[in-house]
Amino acid sequence: MATIELILRDDNNQIIGQRSYKKYALSFNNQTVHNIEGAVDEFKNLALSDIQLDLLEAAQNSFIQDKKKN
Repeated sequence: MATIELILRDDNNQIIGQRSYKKYALSFNNQTVHNIEGAVDEFKNLALSDIQLDLLEAAQNSFIQDKKKN
């Protein structure tokens, strides 16, 4: 079983969110092209939704902090 580690960082090298620092397991029983493609598609669906949520939360937090300053 292969794993992918993903860390999402901002311009200051700070980790963004909790979901984006995660290990994703690529599970496929045998290494056929069909199984590998399925595992990659599953990874994309899981990882991209986690990344999107983290980026949206970071943008929301930044917006709230900017409003508090003004």
